[in-house]
Amino acid sequence: MTTLLFPNLTTKSINSETMLVLWYQPWMETTHSAAKLQRIWLEAASEALRHELEFISAVAPIYSKLTYCMLGFEGPQTLSSMAVCYHNTAEEMAEATFNRIRKVSELSEDLREQIWSEL
Repeated sequence: MTTLLFPNLTTKSINSETMLVLWYQPWMETTHSAAKLQRIWLEAASEALRHELEFISAVAPIYSKLTYCMLGFEGPQTLSSMAVCYHNTAEEMAEATFNRIRKVSELSEDLREQIWSEL
């Protein structure tokens, strides 16, 4: 942070330019940092939303596959074929969920780094 040198303020020497300098410089320093932090937060929120959309797009076909399998569109269902289908679907869902958790954990670390570097 820079130090502002105050001019000799007497009643005769204060004019509008001096008051503007005294007000404007600290205001710009704080506003600039706040705007940067707001931008970082918005980028993080955008990234989180993008990860959620990727998760939804990964899960939608899994649910479709499960529905297709459970309704018997591939032929008559037996207990073993339904169990295999459910097991395969559960594995795909677990993988998608782990990828989601990994991306979210990386996101929070990136956000903390960006905020600390800005401060």
